[in-house]
Amino acid sequence: MRTPTVTLLPLAALWLVSATAMAATVYKWVDEKGVTHYSDQPHPQAQTIDVQSAQSFQSASPAAARTESSASPVAPAREYSLCELYRPETDEVFLNTTTLTAKLRLEPQLVAGDKVAVALDGRRLTDQPATGTEFVLTDVERGTHSLFIVITDAQGKVLCTTPAVTFHVRQPSAQAPVKAVRPKF
Repeated sequence: MRTPTVTLLPLAALWLVSATAMAATVYKWVDEKGVTHYSDQPHPQAQTIDVQSAQSFQSASPAAARTESSASPVAPAREYSLCELYRPETDEVFLNTTTLTAKLRLEPQLVAGDKVAVALDGRRLTDQPATGTEFVLTDVERGTHSLFIVITDAQGKVLCTTPAVTFHVRQPSAQAPVKAVRPKF
């Protein structure tokens, strides 16, 4: 049994016809009722419109793709399936403290060479260790704060970012030193 063959001539003719159809002249006019019309047929009082050709895409042949992939080996993308802050909790309130601990949960565990950046209120904390999953935050002022963590590989590519966690630090105020006058939280 013979396998069917494709003749290139009809395919080339079909392509040529579609290309000329895309380059056809388009006419535009407005009728007496104010309705705008577009057509490929000329009309009295019509203006010609320049229509750009359609965007096209041509993929590389499978053989070329295999050659490119074998020429430059690419390391598989590494991802963390779980990347979250579990301490502090969202809207957690800390009373009378300037130091608190942040804890990160990762799956799989932190890979050697990956770096951890801690950001408090949108600013990176530079005194934190570059690796590990537990961090002590010091000199945290009273008020509402936002905390998130970004993990990057050795080249600086972001591997995961935790959702931001909002927490609150409450401390006695110089304006309300008496316990009975302090706001309740």
